[in-house]
Amino acid sequence: MEKFYWYDVCVNCHQGRLIITEDVTNKRLYLHCEECEYGWLDPSRAGNVGDGFLTLLEEFETQNPSMEVIRKYGWESFARHEFSE
Repeated sequence: MEKFYWYDVCVNCHQGRLIITEDVTNKRLYLHCEECEYGWLDPSRAGNVGDGFLTLLEEFETQNPSMEVIRKYGWESFARHEFSE
């Protein structure tokens, strides 16, 4: 089973979880909504829809980061919840 870390419920669709996702192409993390495919590069701005972007319109490869990677980027305080699949 793979563990996923997430921050909060999406302010765009109010349904999906904002999952911490690694953009391996650009070497960064972002929050990715599992339902509406919106994303935020800055978790502190994830409460504002206008600061997000539609991830489907971007060209980059992603992967699910481990807690070690999340800590490396300094995002551990945004990993408020977790689930496994």
